[in-house]
Amino acid sequence: MNPSRMLTVALAAGLVGATVEMVFVLPIQAFGLRHAPEVVLQSIAAGALGRAAFSGGLASALLGVAVHALISVVAAGVYVLAAVRWTVLLSRPVAGGIIFGALVYGMMNFVVIPLSAIGFQMPPSLGLALLSFSVHLFAFGLPIALVVRAMAARAPGPNALPQRP
Repeated sequence: MNPSRMLTVALAAGLVGATVEMVFVLPIQAFGLRHAPEVVLQSIAAGALGRAAFSGGLASALLGVAVHALISVVAAGVYVLAAVRWTVLLSRPVAGGIIFGALVYGMMNFVVIPLSAIGFQMPPSLGLALLSFSVHLFAFGLPIALVVRAMAARAPGPNALPQRP
């Protein structure tokens, strides 16, 4: 897979992963925790802006969307690079995606967030921690792996996989 194709695959997979994740996160936050979508998105922007994100209105919510999309595309790029090197990630996307989701969860919660303006925060309950972990596995890692697999199957060259009958 050439670099241009890898970038295209990472962009598509990352945006799909970001979107699918939010399809689950926003209702959980709204109905389970009573957080409006704008507040959820501002909480993402708070990684860069700190508490000021919550008084930034729509602008900080849109920054949250952009940051979430960027992080998702970068994560998908990591998966694409790994899949080019270890083709088992292409032939076994379900297992690869679930493992990748677990790794992303760990990286975000124990490296990225603690180093951000938010600082280290454990979820308020074990149930929420498990729900967040599950969302990363099945609504983030898995969609990224499936998109990468589908797009790599159509790619010409040595990293293309045969189409299944």
